[in-house]
Amino acid sequence: MILSQIQKIDPTAELQLAMDISLIWEEVLDAILKEMLEYSKPHIGDLHINLREEMALELAKLIHFIAEKVVSNRMDGRFISEINPTTEREQCFSKAGRNKISTTAKIFAEHIWIKKYKERWKPKTEAALKKDKEGRKNSKIILQKVIENHFIPKSYIKKYWSEGQFIYRGIKTKDGLKQKIRTPLGSWGFRNNLYSDRLEAYFSLLEGDAANPIVMILNVEPLNPPQREALIGFIVIQRIRNPHFMESLAKPMTALVANEVGEDKAKDSMYMQQVYETLYEQNEFYDKLARPILFSRWVVVRSATPDFLLPDVCNLFGNYQDRQYVFMPLTPTDCLVVLPIAVDKPRIVPHYIKATESMIKDISYILYCSARSEFLSASDATLHLNNEKPKNVVLRIILALAKITADD
Repeated sequence: MILSQIQKIDPTAELQLAMDISLIWEEVLDAILKEMLEYSKPHIGDLHINLREEMALELAKLIHFIAEKVVSNRMDGRFISEINPTTEREQCFSKAGRNKISTTAKIFAEHIWIKKYKERWKPKTEAALKKDKEGRKNSKIILQKVIENHFIPKSYIKKYWSEGQFIYRGIKTKDGLKQKIRTPLGSWGFRNNLYSDRLEAYFSLLEGDAANPIVMILNVEPLNPPQREALIGFIVIQRIRNPHFMESLAKPMTALVANEVGEDKAKDSMYMQQVYETLYEQNEFYDKLARPILFSRWVVVRSATPDFLLPDVCNLFGNYQDRQYVFMPLTPTDCLVVLPIAVDKPRIVPHYIKATESMIKDISYILYCSARSEFLSASDATLHLNNEKPKNVVLRIILALAKITADD
């Protein structure tokens, strides 16, 4: 951090000398942070567990800011070639230098760190603790009669995949491809009487819980555990509420029901719908899909062009070397990729990378291939097709992202 700031101010700096001086200023930075946190400790009270990620990100931002101040202050118009490391160390840690460190630490503690706690984290903590005590007031499911069951939420499509009151859809047919068909918003991503009203109401709750985490992940804001779990829940539910996934279960489920309770029940559509909906009561089934997402490396791939697609299956699940991966397109320029790489502890923010042109084409292609019959795109999207096997393209993306994020 210090070294990169030195090189930013003085691009002509000789590397070894810059590294020697950066080590000294890293010690100055560490001393300021240590004293700032010690000074702040008596003023920092309760902190709700769900605020730790937000606090950690703010601390990281503050550290970066202080590092910039340390470098600019110590250079003070000088070139690195004009600074002697021995003299610099003596000045930084002399009595005057240590007094300056303490004064700086106190200023940042009082005017930033303690202030943030009092104005932001203390009220949030009190509100969260009150909510924990009272329980979730809005968790009651309110049933309404619904005919059109949107298996991809209308609110999600409207916010991220529409242009005004219209969407642009593509249709895969035996005769080729029809693309960018201007279609009224709300007339895509649903089927009539797909779920019971109770299940539809349950989905609405999950969609509401995930709305803010999606905004946060797009804005590079840290997700606390409940927010991360809400986003994972949204991703998993989008997988299993999809009619194409439901149809893939139909044959084995029908055979099982016929064997257990008879052919008549297996032919009863209402009964089979009830059987399907018992999936949402199976914690083991849900956990099998959700847990690998939680404990895997997340990457948000960002495109300079709006070429990512939203397939009618919403997202793409698969396995590589016995670990699950997920491609979840969030917007035409943002795609969340859950790599088949295990992590012990989730990051408070995912890895963010700017995609190369070739990676944009690859992700666009595999999202197109994952669509069963239709997909959404931006009106100015470019569709990237080739004759490669999708699994080979997926593997190329996974290996590239694994390499890029290996040391991040």
